[in-house]
Amino acid sequence: MDELIVVSRAIHFAALALLLGAPLFRLAISPHGSARGWPGGRRIELAAAAVALASALGWFAGVAASMAGSWPDAFAPDMLQTVAFDTHFGRLWVARLAAMVAILAMEAWPRPTFAKDIGLAFLVGAVAVSLVGTGHGMAGEGTLGPVHVIADMSHLLCAMGWIGGLFCLGEVLHRATRDDAAGQDLWRVLPRFSRIGYWLVAALLISGCVNALILVPRPDSLLTSAYGRVLLIKLGLVAIMVAVAIYNRVVLTAQVMASTNGARALWRSVLVEQGVGLAVLATVALLGTIHPVP
Repeated sequence: MDELIVVSRAIHFAALALLLGAPLFRLAISPHGSARGWPGGRRIELAAAAVALASALGWFAGVAASMAGSWPDAFAPDMLQTVAFDTHFGRLWVARLAAMVAILAMEAWPRPTFAKDIGLAFLVGAVAVSLVGTGHGMAGEGTLGPVHVIADMSHLLCAMGWIGGLFCLGEVLHRATRDDAAGQDLWRVLPRFSRIGYWLVAALLISGCVNALILVPRPDSLLTSAYGRVLLIKLGLVAIMVAVAIYNRVVLTAQVMASTNGARALWRSVLVEQGVGLAVLATVALLGTIHPVP
């Protein structure tokens, strides 16, 4: 049951990251705008929307089974109704489900427009921040409560925007390794991505520190609690991801800007950065199922 919840959460986070990063990439980074932001975008995004919806259903099934105590009881009509309408998670899940159906319908619409990308970014962003209500984002007493909610929302949006944007950047780089004409786009894509990346990473680190201080107030809890140990793993992965990002920006991007011959090396390094980012999302999925240190 818990395994299904963790796996469903991880897949759900990854799908939402792509769905958020893609319209942001077209709006703020791609020189072609909404008309052609990154290769194969519509088909991949449509698949990601379907995966986000399916993983949400898996997440709900895991929670229902956990509450019922067994799989047969989890799918009893009374239990499904109780989970969906009598719990905070269920009511929030129903609202998120409706939003994801709308996202799937928007992705299925074949005509790319600026307004569509604005709507997708807003709707996916709303679904992403609603995840705060299903995890530890509501922790914190007094004035710390609103601070933690804002920090957790900012943390989720920045993480998903960064990781989702990396996927689009990787596809653009891959196309540039096979098409010299496509490589000319890198002269505008890479500086734009780097500038936005700086802000996303800075906000990600600041909001992450706020979350850690609220949820793990004692440093020794990082080693003595399960939540703290998983958090240490996440912090280590984030440090690796930031280091790879700095190397990509300072070394490899400079080579590409001097000559597009470096696009293949940058593409491979971005793939590594993406892989570490997905591992970070997996640790986030696990952390949401572990009670933080009191």
